[in-house]
Amino acid sequence: MIIRVLLITGSYPPMRCGIGDYSYSLAKALAIDRGIRVGVLTSIAKAKVDNADGVEIFPVVKKWNFVEVLKIVKTIRQWLPDIVHIQYPTQGYGDGLLPWLLPIVSFLMRKKVVQTWHEGYSRRNAPMLFLISIIPGKLVVVRPQYRERILHPLLRWALWGKKVLLIRNASCVPRVDLGEHEKEMLKKQYLRKQKRLIVFFGFVYPHKGVEFLFDIAESATDQIIIAGEVDEKGDYFRKIAQRASTEPWIEKMTVTGFLSAADAAALLAVTDAVILPFRDGGGEWNSSIHGAVLNGAFVITTSMTQNGYDKKRNIYFAKVDDIQEMKSALAVYAGTRRGYDADIDRDEWQQIADEHYSLYESFFA
Repeated sequence: MIIRVLLITGSYPPMRCGIGDYSYSLAKALAIDRGIRVGVLTSIAKAKVDNADGVEIFPVVKKWNFVEVLKIVKTIRQWLPDIVHIQYPTQGYGDGLLPWLLPIVSFLMRKKVVQTWHEGYSRRNAPMLFLISIIPGKLVVVRPQYRERILHPLLRWALWGKKVLLIRNASCVPRVDLGEHEKEMLKKQYLRKQKRLIVFFGFVYPHKGVEFLFDIAESATDQIIIAGEVDEKGDYFRKIAQRASTEPWIEKMTVTGFLSAADAAALLAVTDAVILPFRDGGGEWNSSIHGAVLNGAFVITTSMTQNGYDKKRNIYFAKVDDIQEMKSALAVYAGTRRGYDADIDRDEWQQIADEHYSLYESFFA
């Protein structure tokens, strides 16, 4: 039996979005299995999206408002998926109403529905959450203890009668193996006149705590690299830029902007520390952490549930907003690289695809 799965996501490469990258990695891994045909319905990209890796791409939606619903209905009718699997949220959806109606539309077209919830929801999302939660189907989450820790207590009714399946996230950048000369030259390129390379990797938002890097790192020795998408006109980035343009940090911060997966992996392979001082705590759902660990980097992040140094993954978990703890961890562990570990250095996306395949099969058991 061939199962036809249509993934729906508002963002997909070359669009820049963490959940778009997740969708790309999932689609590519699923397509390796001959028992699945994979399609992706997404936004009209700024650049051409070619069908590749056995995945059929349908970049048909201009804006995710109700007037576009006919394009989605037409694609579903023509491609004839057995399962429609919708990702929530994505940057590409914007504030459109249509994403919240997709489960109803798919169900009325007699398609089996799967949803993946990557984030929590606030009380203001209650009407929209009602629309997507009343539809029969399967629910995947990427964050452990989603009901207890992620979803607002007043919204837990959305999970009544639902079996929630946790399928963990993984790195969206590959592992790279650079020679010693390559590492030396690349690190020298980034370091300028400093001695240690300190990297923030990911999208730059206020809840990521990027401004804390200036308090955690040492201006006498460290070059800060912000490797991620930034809004140069936004108030938050202006705050960061102002800090970088004053003593003692003048010329000691570099913003690379968005990097290709290969370039990001290479940077992670030579950094002395990746610092991710998230204001709401990091965890296994965060692909930036996975990417850094996969490439052997020492990581400092925050956590609501863990504390201290995890030697196996080379991560130090600090308390949220505890600058001194993160500063002390940097002093002790900077430059540490983890060794090979069979549990980490494996094809995590294939395992994730296998778990999804089992979920899809359960519809037909």
